[in-house]
Amino acid sequence: RSAPRLALSARCLRRTMPVPSHVTRGLRHGDLLFAAEPLDLTTPLYRAIREVGLSTIRWMRERGVVVNEETTSEHVALVVDDASGHPVSVVEAVHLLGVRTAPLQTFFDTFEPGTKFYHGRVNDTTAQQRKAAVSFAMLRCGAPYSDDFSPPSELATTPWTQAFYCSSLVDYAYRHALGEDLVFSPEPFPLAFEPRDFWEEYYRGQGQEVPKGFGSNPTLLLHSSRVTAELIDLAAPPPVEEFHEMF
Repeated sequence: RSAPRLALSARCLRRTMPVPSHVTRGLRHGDLLFAAEPLDLTTPLYRAIREVGLSTIRWMRERGVVVNEETTSEHVALVVDDASGHPVSVVEAVHLLGVRTAPLQTFFDTFEPGTKFYHGRVNDTTAQQRKAAVSFAMLRCGAPYSDDFSPPSELATTPWTQAFYCSSLVDYAYRHALGEDLVFSPEPFPLAFEPRDFWEEYYRGQGQEVPKGFGSNPTLLLHSSRVTAELIDLAAPPPVEEFHEMF
């Protein structure tokens, strides 16, 4: 993935305005929610996290993927509907906590002020396929977080003993639902840790090596040709018809 959820592991609950109803009405089962936090680029860690995202975009462009803007993302989750078809929660893989569900409001509340959110839809999917993707992820609630960004083990005896990071949960959920080996990239994506010197020193300080192999990251999914994404404006006033209903 583009960067470890370093910025997200210490998130504190911050109350915000309730998620507007016109935002939730636009969400559907199996949609993607992306978070792009405001990174303090005066610090080496956040500069490195940003560079990981930018290197991902360069990799995509080199392979013919059209990326119109250099927005990077640090987290992605799947939208979950209730029995009546209303979006009420997300299923996500979170550092330290693993795979879990969280109320939709909590998803938005737990990020830094100034975070930009994007609503993504996986193109050309049926309701049944989106349901299958969500079911895959939900069956893995309680699974550990993949700190080394390795893919879920095929040797795991139960779904909840497989390990996931945020984008790998979404990636493998849709691989399963669509029956495809690759969904969000034209070829296997090599884990990007740039600048290399910074990440080698960072992981050395933790007694680890820089993760290797192939995987995914939120920025990769955000700009994938298989995803249509748009900025969510939480501060936008309700549509006129909704305003009239209030009075």
